[in-house]
Amino acid sequence: MQPLNADDPRRIGDYRLLGVLGAGGMGKVYLGRNSGGRTVAVKVIRPDLLGDPELRARFRREVAAARRVAGAFTAPVLDAEVDAHPPWLATGYVAGISLSDAVTEYGPFPERSLLALAHGLAEALVAVHSVGIVHRDLKPSNVLLAVDGPKVIDFGIARATEDTALTTTGRVIGSPGFMCPEQITGEPLGPACDVFALGGVLTFAACGHGPFGTADMVQLLYRIVYEQPSLDAVPPNFRPLIEACLAKNPADRPTPQQALAELRKIGTPDGAGWLPPLVMQDVSMRAVRLLDLDTDPGTRPTAVPPSHRTDPTALAGITPPGRPHTMSYPPPVARTTTQGGPTQPPGGHGSPSGVHAQPPGGHTFPPGGHTSPPGGHTRPPGGHTSAPHGHAPSPRNAPHRARTRTLLIAAVSVTAVVAAVMASLIGIRLGDQSGTATLTIPPGMPPTGTETSTQSVSTVPDSFIGTWTGQAADGLVTFDIVLTIGPGEVGQELATASNTGQISQTRCERAETLTQATADRLVFRARLTGDTHGDCVDEGNTSTVTRQSDGTLRYSTPGVFGGSIAGTLHKK
Repeated sequence: MQPLNADDPRRIGDYRLLGVLGAGGMGKVYLGRNSGGRTVAVKVIRPDLLGDPELRARFRREVAAARRVAGAFTAPVLDAEVDAHPPWLATGYVAGISLSDAVTEYGPFPERSLLALAHGLAEALVAVHSVGIVHRDLKPSNVLLAVDGPKVIDFGIARATEDTALTTTGRVIGSPGFMCPEQITGEPLGPACDVFALGGVLTFAACGHGPFGTADMVQLLYRIVYEQPSLDAVPPNFRPLIEACLAKNPADRPTPQQALAELRKIGTPDGAGWLPPLVMQDVSMRAVRLLDLDTDPGTRPTAVPPSHRTDPTALAGITPPGRPHTMSYPPPVARTTTQGGPTQPPGGHGSPSGVHAQPPGGHTFPPGGHTSPPGGHTRPPGGHTSAPHGHAPSPRNAPHRARTRTLLIAAVSVTAVVAAVMASLIGIRLGDQSGTATLTIPPGMPPTGTETSTQSVSTVPDSFIGTWTGQAADGLVTFDIVLTIGPGEVGQELATASNTGQISQTRCERAETLTQATADRLVFRARLTGDTHGDCVDEGNTSTVTRQSDGTLRYSTPGVFGGSIAGTLHKK
């Protein structure tokens, strides 16, 4: 991360800026914090580009797509003003590392980590496709690794399922090496394109290179369309699934739900210690370094002129045509990879699409939301409760801040050690397999993205109605969760939720408005209520609960250590 320049604003919207994460052809990405202490990444479009209507349309589409997606393994948008001068969007910040950098720096993933990665990415695609979006640019640099799992980011070229046209006539849009054949041949793109990319990303994680090797762009594109992938180094248990994902014919690829079913036959991820120990140590240290970042509280901020706040419901329907803007590249600020992936600035944040911090040859930094680091701040939407958090310290509280930072560094260090030990001793619960698992996709299964379980419904399914309780943890911190869901329709405030820290006994209470619903998944937006502790910063957060096969609910919410408070809820 670079310090702010003299001509950089000190405040954008409600966010105080701390530094520059990346810069490039479309604009800059800043690290910022709001008054409640939440750490965010703020993407700002260059003012001199505002006369380009296609660029504005692309930016609107990016914000609209990211707003529509919610889930434990995706990173939603926190805030945006697409009509501001200049336009901007704020996402959460992940004090983590990209999959591209992790594999390049520390080597391929072991099987236990590969299994957890595959589960998380498949669930992310379920969430993306369930709202009618095709990501179109899933690649290692668009996967950030957090303590609680991978996060899919960057919806810069995402499109609604029904919008399959190229953004520029005759031009291939995507990242060579992880594109699907349809992107190269110009055929209509559907959710199956993302499944092909999933196979490529998992191959990269398992082998250290993509399924079609490394070569110049023309050779890679030819191999993707005409040659078979090289999967010799992929663990045998994963090979049948990855082969199916990389089928040339979109109709022959599994859906994300089918991929999840096959992954469950291989094994079930054990939540603790999913990252390789060296990667976990890297992620933890990035989070610790973030604690020292601040700006002078006495500096008078320079604000971006106010504008009418964008209506999220209006954004959701915007899918105008657009094209990518030609990028210019500044001098590098971080390492580059040998796989053509992006560099990542210190702290693990990736800049949004079109904003670079590396020389030509790399790819754009991602724009998706990122989880907040340790330090008592919540991460952006992704759950409807959060641990209580403090506010930004004033100078007179500097000694307290120093003591707090010392305790947090110790907590993160303990978390890293425990995770590493558990990864070695516990790993994952592997299924009973011979090492030659087979993948069977039953005939007559619906095409990718059309499963009935992902179709939107207007009312709360009966199976969700009632009071649900359980415990959820973020690393070593555990919370008691109570969620009560009543009958009603999308758009109504029909649920209440609370989390209580088992050690602190601090309680956060919310009323929940239903924003999305399928037969198996509900998404809520929170409103703080009651005698909620003053450090709760859940106002406006979104959350997701997913029905599991055993009748329980999978629960996830912003966490303390740069991840999520996640657990299982049982019906009372």
